[in-house]
Amino acid sequence: MIKKIFFAIFKSISILSLFIFVLIFGGLTALFVFQNLFSVPDTIVPSVIGDHFEIAQEKIYDAGLRMVISGEEFNNQLDKNMIINQKPLPGNIIKENREVNVTISKGVKLVSINIPDLKNKNIDDAASIIEDHGLVLGRVTRTNHFSIPKDQVIAQVPKPGEILTDNKMINLLVSNGNY
Repeated sequence: MIKKIFFAIFKSISILSLFIFVLIFGGLTALFVFQNLFSVPDTIVPSVIGDHFEIAQEKIYDAGLRMVISGEEFNNQLDKNMIINQKPLPGNIIKENREVNVTISKGVKLVSINIPDLKNKNIDDAASIIEDHGLVLGRVTRTNHFSIPKDQVIAQVPKPGEILTDNKMINLLVSNGNY
């Protein structure tokens, strides 16, 4: 009878030990298989700042990454559709298939400006009017003119009226008087 009890306990412990061994062995095998199967390699984030949108997209894709546009801003230094900044920064090592957030330039911000008519005004008056309108006196070119008196504005660039521009500078052509 004791032999039967001992044999039953031994059989239960043996089956339980075998079950635990199979479970541990199977778990470790699955861990190694899945780790190699789902391992994501690292990649270096390329520099795309200053690149055109399409070139940047190609560089990021070639590095195994995805580009996401996080915003658009006006920028006086970069043309429209150029990359202003990126996150993560160039040179960082990240896992493949991650996102690179970029900000794209909208180009130069154009503002509506009312350009005053300065033709036939004295150069000093013209300079004062330019300043009063929040504009900047640019290049002043002088030339002789048969009918317009000395120090009078002959022409201006840009022409008078409402314009869209990013430049507040007004260039003048001023008379030196008769030949």
